[in-house]
Amino acid sequence: MGKKIKIESSGSGKKRGKQPFTFLNYSFDDLDISVVKQHILLLIIVSLVTKFCVLVFTPGVFHSFIDMFDFEFHFQNTLRVLEGQLPYINYDYDYPVLIFVPISIAFAMALLTQNVMVYVYSFQLLMIICDTITILCIYFIAMRVWNEKTALYAGLIYATAFSAAYFVLTRFDPFPTCLLMAAVLFTVYGMNTRGYISSSLGFFAKIFPIIAMPFIVLYNAKTSSLKKEILSAVKIFIVFCAILILPLAIINPNVIRSYLFATGGNVGIYVNTATYTIYAIFNDVLHVGISSSLISLFMYGLMAVTLLILLYISYTSTEKDPKTLLKTLLCAIFSIVFFTKFHSPQYFVWFTPLLALLVADNPVKIIIFYLTQIFGYIEFPLFFGSFYVNQNYIHPSGSAGWYLTLLFFTLQYLTLLVLMFLIIRPPEGVIERIRKIIQKRDLPEISH
Repeated sequence: MGKKIKIESSGSGKKRGKQPFTFLNYSFDDLDISVVKQHILLLIIVSLVTKFCVLVFTPGVFHSFIDMFDFEFHFQNTLRVLEGQLPYINYDYDYPVLIFVPISIAFAMALLTQNVMVYVYSFQLLMIICDTITILCIYFIAMRVWNEKTALYAGLIYATAFSAAYFVLTRFDPFPTCLLMAAVLFTVYGMNTRGYISSSLGFFAKIFPIIAMPFIVLYNAKTSSLKKEILSAVKIFIVFCAILILPLAIINPNVIRSYLFATGGNVGIYVNTATYTIYAIFNDVLHVGISSSLISLFMYGLMAVTLLILLYISYTSTEKDPKTLLKTLLCAIFSIVFFTKFHSPQYFVWFTPLLALLVADNPVKIIIFYLTQIFGYIEFPLFFGSFYVNQNYIHPSGSAGWYLTLLFFTLQYLTLLVLMFLIIRPPEGVIERIRKIIQKRDLPEISH
């Protein structure tokens, strides 16, 4: 663990020739800077090897595909700019404005070379860079939460997360994810303003990183005041709104819609969601007459309750504990993914870095983490198109293929829930924790 630097001379008692590592005003006195450099190099190499293996094994071994749909979608929409049309003004665009940062860079490279594939490769390279930033954030966050050994494990766990690696190569989600993790990094190192800036920027990349903002505010308020932190966060967020939304909203008020609901919110229930899985079990297996819309409404109710409970925990917690911040933030993002009726497989990328941070201290959790990666990789791309598409299972209801698909999604979500339970449960166990709470309240024993 480290300590914050004020004004310090070189420490006494250190071995000659060794230079202690300092990062974001924190000095890790027992850690040599050369060790950190070796760790970082190892993490980057392992991450690149994992992505290369995914690119080779997915089509070559598993006879599946590298999905190019997002690349084609963004490229075709960007071509409209050359025709004099502007996104959000002349045509609707369902993604926040900062998505055009990587899109514009990749598109410029394609124009310079007059090669569409350069656009794809450039976009992939940018996402790999974003993912590398995420890996470094994981490593340095874990240095504050655990120690350098566990930090290396956390980084390696994420670097070898092959299901997440697939979406790093095929989606732009690594961009907002790295902004989310940067917000967490700055926060645990005591740089509150930078944390608010990163979380706010994430909102303008893909909305979900803003979920970190209230938890970061409540975390920072432990050593400050809630009013001060709320004002600081709101001021920063308003500034970005004035710069990135207001000019477009004045021209076309409909641009606000991109920030008010998730893409696909007006479509039906996707079959790879927990909502549909529960519905299929009740309706088609147990033959209990219950509508999918009712289950969806119930799931959204559970999401709201879960988020309120997490905020209450963050508010009432007396210690400024980075682990509590990580756990509540993980649960918040996971609940949004788990309870919603619309689900894209790449949403898994959103909370995988937090999972890697919180499983690194326990071999059992690490094993289950990789099991969730297997399920995620099978879900997409291996199962997609063969066993399910967004709106329905491929095989007819009641057939062996239909039951196999339902069993797969059931096991996938159960595995994720087990992993979440192992991460958030008290160290001494739930029963022991309840017993201690009862004892603290001095409740009289019931005589027999």
